[in-house]
Amino acid sequence: MIDPAKACEVRPTAPDPAVDGLLTLSSARILPLPSGGMYSGYAGDLSCWVVAVMEGAVTAVSHARSDVLAPGQALALWQCGTFTVQSVGDSVCMLVQLGGELPGRLLERRMTDGAAFFPRGGAAVREAVLSLAVLEEESAPLNGTTAGAYAYTMLSHLLLGPASGGEEPAGQALTPLVEAAVGIIQAEFPFLEGLDELAERLEVSKAHLIRTFTRQTGVSPGRYITHLRLEYAKLLLRGEDPSITYVAEASGFANANYFAKAFRRETGMSPSEYMESIPQQDRKAASKREPFLW
Repeated sequence: MIDPAKACEVRPTAPDPAVDGLLTLSSARILPLPSGGMYSGYAGDLSCWVVAVMEGAVTAVSHARSDVLAPGQALALWQCGTFTVQSVGDSVCMLVQLGGELPGRLLERRMTDGAAFFPRGGAAVREAVLSLAVLEEESAPLNGTTAGAYAYTMLSHLLLGPASGGEEPAGQALTPLVEAAVGIIQAEFPFLEGLDELAERLEVSKAHLIRTFTRQTGVSPGRYITHLRLEYAKLLLRGEDPSITYVAEASGFANANYFAKAFRRETGMSPSEYMESIPQQDRKAASKREPFLW
């Protein structure tokens, strides 16, 4: 029996040539990540990666955008170039690598900045990955054409959403309180004054908010806010010659000194060192885009 919390990767054989340019599934994996752990990938021409979170919370970052995914959520990245998936707390992700023209056609209407977000898509990805892992275990190597069929079913389920009356696997849905907290934090993290304000708006005690949020996401709400601010700061630092004081204020930090300390704790680098590490072409590309807010 496949344990969905243990690392596992399925690599099917090449599909039938008739469907090779239309839809292929190159890899499907279960990826446990420790707190702060990171996975890097690349989505080139006609390449799509689907990332889903089973436990904990992760940040998925490409050159165009950054998304924080909670349990049960999924994100499809299409031709986005280099991307990273980083765990906020201990987490378990599932990643599926697709190729061909069909993923782009199917996802086109749902995509913004090269990505499509599915707030309840984790169940479809989980079903596909675990099914492929079982098939691989029973009769390795897995046939590429069969894997492509599972990929098409997964994409269809993502686009259609959960079946009527169906339920997602236990433990993947957030309670209304935590969903509301995540929504406020993602939309307003640069402006939130602290957890006291957040708890007051949600009409619960601060202690109850921290306890419930941490239990369901694997990370405290305070750390979640800081992580979002730092990820946003990284995107701003990719612009051409940004002011560190401006980046600190725009990201929600009280001052540049506190921002620099938090940034070094998270990345091991100062903001200036991080800017120097960014390739020039990436900096120019980032400067053409407006800063985002979730």
